Amino acid sequence: MASQVLTGCQYIDVQGSGVVPKQELSSFLGSALPEWQKDDMDALLNKWGENVKYEDFVSWLFELRESREASGKKFKVAIFSCAPYDREWFDLTNQDLGCSLEFTYNSEQLNMDTVKLAEGCDAVCTFVNDFAGADIVESLSKAGVKMIALRCAGFDRVDLKAAEAHGITVARVPAYSPYAVGEHAVALMCSLNRNITRSYRNARMGNFGLNGAMIGRTLHGKRVGIIGTGLIGSITARVMKKGFECEVVAYDVFENPKIKDPEPAGLEIPYLPLDELLATCDYISLHAPLLPSTKHMINFDKLSIMKKGIMIVNTSRGGLIDTKALIHGLKTGIIAGAAMDVVENEAPFFFRNFSNSCIDDDNISVLLRMPNVILTPHLAFFTREALKTISDTSLKSMIGVRDGEGPPKQNGKLDCVCRAPKEQPKDPKKCEGAAQERKQELVQRMSFMEQLPLPVNPLKAEAFAPFENTEKPFRIAFFSATPTEVAAFEKGNEDYKGNFTFNFYKAALNIESVDMVKGAEGVCIFVHDDASAEVLKALKAQGVKIVALRCSGTNNVDIKTAKEIGLTVVRVPAYSASSTGEHAVTLATSVIRCIPQAAENTRRCNFELNGLLGFDMIGKKVGIIGAGRTGKVAARIFSMGYGCQVMVHDVVEKPDVKDPPPNGLGLPYVSLDEIFTQSDIICIFAPEKPETLKMIDAAAIKKMKKGVIVVNTSRGGLIDNQALIDGLRSGKIGGAGLDVVQGENEYFHTDWSNKPEAWQLESLRELEQSLRVGLLPCLY
Repeated sequence: MASQVLTGCQYIDVQGSGVVPKQELSSFLGSALPEWQKDDMDALLNKWGENVKYEDFVSWLFELRESREASGKKFKVAIFSCAPYDREWFDLTNQDLGCSLEFTYNSEQLNMDTVKLAEGCDAVCTFVNDFAGADIVESLSKAGVKMIALRCAGFDRVDLKAAEAHGITVARVPAYSPYAVGEHAVALMCSLNRNITRSYRNARMGNFGLNGAMIGRTLHGKRVGIIGTGLIGSITARVMKKGFECEVVAYDVFENPKIKDPEPAGLEIPYLPLDELLATCDYISLHAPLLPSTKHMINFDKLSIMKKGIMIVNTSRGGLIDTKALIHGLKTGIIAGAAMDVVENEAPFFFRNFSNSCIDDDNISVLLRMPNVILTPHLAFFTREALKTISDTSLKSMIGVRDGEGPPKQNGKLDCVCRAPKEQPKDPKKCEGAAQERKQELVQRMSFMEQLPLPVNPLKAEAFAPFENTEKPFRIAFFSATPTEVAAFEKGNEDYKGNFTFNFYKAALNIESVDMVKGAEGVCIFVHDDASAEVLKALKAQGVKIVALRCSGTNNVDIKTAKEIGLTVVRVPAYSASSTGEHAVTLATSVIRCIPQAAENTRRCNFELNGLLGFDMIGKKVGIIGAGRTGKVAARIFSMGYGCQVMVHDVVEKPDVKDPPPNGLGLPYVSLDEIFTQSDIICIFAPEKPETLKMIDAAAIKKMKKGVIVVNTSRGGLIDNQALIDGLRSGKIGGAGLDVVQGENEYFHTDWSNKPEAWQLESLRELEQSLRVGLLPCLY
């Protein structure tokens, strides 16, 4: 057989030089030796250069094959911390690559008590919370283990010096999915910012009320600090700057040109000293590796520097944050909230179910009870794309070690091989001196800023605009009032010297409550108030001159009747397009990454990942239905931030959407059917009109891709509830993020948790109980 292969090589070598290009040789050997997988063959060819001396290579290749056949021994691998999804992907990849590796699957973590399970194995495969200290590495070496294959990027729990001393190769997966982790960091930030997990929990109990605890922030224009600007940090930075249009700053020991260089080569994000970043940022996201120099980089000393009300996201390593300092900051209000996929000392608990037992870590127990904390069980990596990359990279590294070649290069680098990191010498002047000189100045500046009055929400200014310059008190009947609105409008009345007299009513406006208006010249209503023809005529009879909507939609007002009887109707056309557009993206990301479900599981001390698999958003197709201001915000975030393929449907095509940058977003307009048939994610921003009512019905859902995510922040009547439920049951719809729902009027903005007998809308109950639905009570 070897002579036949040599003859084939000579046929390729038309010049008789004794060498052939590597790619040509690989192609030929693939057909001549079909039992060798292409990836395996390419790995064997790597060390022979671009032009291969084929006689030497073929001789070596057949010696290798004879050696394998003579030994008759398979390469055995003990896989630790193994979940069902690990087994599924490793078995599939082992078959697809033709690796012929023999796996032993262990659900237990690797530690001194379980190291004996590796006896007789050539390699062990471990995960983030498995421990391989010097004593365990020594035991592995005595057991005959030649390799530790990490199913993750971090290697902080492996003693690399001990591994090197015992001749054990340590390999990792350096980039299993940086997008998965970066996107999860953004999803956590958005969910924390808009109180998604708290709203989800309330809705499932039948509490659709809005109170002060539900108030979120608009991300647009806020300052976001990225700590650690490797690949994952860079992805997070891009989404926040290009998508949400935040002011992004960065800190890292090593400055990344792709972060600081001017566009288009870089993101043009400035680097700041850590103390200055903490003192000026509204949000920070941690992406630094855990090293001796970074352990507890967020600590009690840093609390005195932080901007009050900061929000913290951590998807890197729990040890970056001193948990006691974090808890103190959360209790005192220095830290407004924390969203974490990792936590200090998580190893004994994460990926296991403790719902029927006690957590013996007091710090973790406290965090689980705090309402301003979101904790997901180390699932930032957990997407379909990441699991495939993890299994592919791990098995190829094992093959390389088995065949004596070592792990293969990735992108021209041997990034998958772990070596003990060299600590950079500290420059006290650079790291401490400059920061300390600014510390007192920054603390004084923040103290001064806390004394300034809070900026007035633009909503108040626009809502009061129709009533300005009145000579006498103007009486307004204010319906569907919440305590938060009462405080805001009273303060706005004082600030703007509006000369208004408000009568605030918790009740909604309808024909039964219209008598409350008596003596008022105006009414101020919200999305669920009834301003039908009958009600408007009754208002006119009471002397009302103006109906002011605290929302942009007018579907609850009979505009035609208002014109006929001379009633002025005003609305707030853009109280915050950014707020609603960002909320739509937040709903999409929280459903895709199962954040409410994961957070609820961890609150019950269940840290397993079963049922929480998501997918990477980059490159996915997103359909935007309705490209007004809100739809355009969401389209920009998806396309410019996440790198999704966005397409738009609307009755009117707008230049600022379809024109190429910088004048527009460069997005194509397509038919509604194309949105349905091609989209992985569908976001609805259309107004509710007779022609758009139930635009998402059974026929539309039938056309959709299996597993599509549907998001609605516009009006509930755009989706047929029963069709949506049927789609969720069948799996045609993979999940739904709903801020509005058909038939919500009686329920939303009211607490029904203690009145189960009052539930009349069965479809609403079924939706709020669905595991793959984020149903939130109009969190505009």
